[in-house]
Amino acid sequence: MSINPKPKPTKKYKKSNEPLKKVSSRDSLIKKAHAIMREIVIARDGGCVCPAPEKGHSDVLQAGHIIPSTKPGVRFDLDNVNCQCSSCNGRHGRYEYYYVNWFLFVHGEEKYDRLCKDADRGTLKTYEIEEIIVQLQAIRDRQAEDKEFIPRFTQQEILSGLWRSIGAVKEPVVKYWRER
Repeated sequence: MSINPKPKPTKKYKKSNEPLKKVSSRDSLIKKAHAIMREIVIARDGGCVCPAPEKGHSDVLQAGHIIPSTKPGVRFDLDNVNCQCSSCNGRHGRYEYYYVNWFLFVHGEEKYDRLCKDADRGTLKTYEIEEIIVQLQAIRDRQAEDKEFIPRFTQQEILSGLWRSIGAVKEPVVKYWRER
């Protein structure tokens, strides 16, 4: 006759009384602005701008920041953001020199130095992020209407609305990096 031991009682976990963390309205505004900026950048660049990695480009397109988006002075700067595939964006996180070298080759040292200088400007206020959203929506709408319009504006030009008086940016499009 075998003796069956009593089964162990199941553990009862206490339900946490902590409420779920709410996303602040500021964070949701930043996400909205990033989503609009991503649309603008992908439409502007049309594909990954970087030289192909060893395993080739992926099909997932993302908005890649040359200076990290944690820097408030260039977070919504259209010069700072370019279309990258997920492979290149991941590689850029580990080996930034691929992306930086491409940026310097295409846009020059002067633009890169300006981005580095602007990066540490003060934090954006909530009302400024709201204004950036309005301006980015206007840029996206103009881009949809006018295919010659190449939006490459600084965050200050976007925030102030100065981009409207600058007009379309005419620049040569370097296509070597889009070859697969």
